[in-house]
Amino acid sequence: MSDDLVDTREMYLKAVYELEEEGIVPLRARLVERLSQSKPTVSETVARLERDGMMYLDTDRAIVLTDEGRRIATSVMRKHRVAECFLLHVLGMPWEHVHAEACRWEHVMSRELEERISHVLGEQGYELSHDPFGNPIPAENSMGPGADIAARTGLLAVADYLERNPNGGKVTIARIGEVVQTDDDLLEAMAAAGIKPDAAVTISVEDDGDILAHGASGVLPLTDWIRKHLLVHA
Repeated sequence: MSDDLVDTREMYLKAVYELEEEGIVPLRARLVERLSQSKPTVSETVARLERDGMMYLDTDRAIVLTDEGRRIATSVMRKHRVAECFLLHVLGMPWEHVHAEACRWEHVMSRELEERISHVLGEQGYELSHDPFGNPIPAENSMGPGADIAARTGLLAVADYLERNPNGGKVTIARIGEVVQTDDDLLEAMAAAGIKPDAAVTISVEDDGDILAHGASGVLPLTDWIRKHLLVHA
């Protein structure tokens, strides 16, 4: 199998993993949105991955990972998030750039290198429980996240938080979704405003309808898209 096919396979499996993790039903339409690919391309690739025994469609047309597909998806996600920690904490790469670089590393990192990086991080006192964006790092040899744990206990997307608290309020940033991490400029603005995991933030609803997040060092407008993928402790 060519490197391009391997990368495509892993990219799709990881995208399904991300959707499960966010509590979103993994339909082909969601892959079109997340991967910015055409409907025919996504349908063709999903069909190929079905033939390869990596996934299948259930009666509701949702994508379900097989055991092998889930094993690969979990391994890729672990490599990705371990790489992010290494790039940030050991190599000193700026927070807003580690995601893009880790997307390259995840496809070429061997199991041996991942173990070595994990060891180095552990020696330096970093606990590999969450990535720099607050998302959980899968344990070695685990099969996550799975539909049974897709619900984010105790966490709310800002969009859901505002449905319950239409006037806004004080929250703590918990997770920054994978899709938000693809926007370096947005991450830079978040960092400048002090809006990172574990940061205390006040969400306000302005008279003109704008939604703002007030961090320790600045203010960030929250678009509909950001509100769907920014998770908080209320």
